Amino acid sequence: MERNVIPWDRIAARLTALGKRPAWLATELRTGTNTITNWKTRGGAPLGRARDIAAALDWSIDELMADHASIHHTKSSREAYNEPHAGDNFTAGPDIKPRFYPEISWVQAGMWTEIADNFVLAEDARKYQCHIDLGDYGFVLRVDGVSMTAPSGVFPTFPPGMLLFVRPYEDALPGKFVIVRRNGNTATFKKLIQIEGELFLEALNPDWPHRFMRVQNDDVFCGVVMHAGFDL
Repeated sequence: MERNVIPWDRIAARLTALGKRPAWLATELRTGTNTITNWKTRGGAPLGRARDIAAALDWSIDELMADHASIHHTKSSREAYNEPHAGDNFTAGPDIKPRFYPEISWVQAGMWTEIADNFVLAEDARKYQCHIDLGDYGFVLRVDGVSMTAPSGVFPTFPPGMLLFVRPYEDALPGKFVIVRRNGNTATFKKLIQIEGELFLEALNPDWPHRFMRVQNDDVFCGVVMHAGFDL
């Protein structure tokens, strides 16, 4: 499980105490049941949703994060480039450790939740730095194919060869560009949209067959694209 998450067992215990199901939480948070399923599978919810989750569960953030505090403070000093500390006349600064993320295959992306903890990067594998923190399990994909190439003059567009910087454990919300595993192990890249209350995966290329695909219960969101660009 990723360290910087709200432990799922904490959320599940509160749901049980309230006599509620995960689907109820999805409704309260105005997100899809797939998002909640992903949290359960991955062992936790993003810290950025702490306030919303606490409000839905009728808890304070302190109560929700009670178990997380002890996990956070066990982080070893080797994981920080500049370990935050405070003095009498200054406050803790940010951790400015450089972050490099591996370029992986689309098959590996589809299985990332299962292999990330034990993933061994090949010696000749490429790694890229990103100005956005993608988390401990962030990864990079290279666009293959033209399904996400928008018409000329339309922005954004993701032509073949463009690098996608992906943050796992990020909420897959309508309007986001997501990496999704469906019908097997290989991941796909699409825009998540909502039409009349239903979630769809949209290809930006208007000529792409099956441009709009309804999100299925067994689809797994592997991450959200936080940045995209070319390797010059």
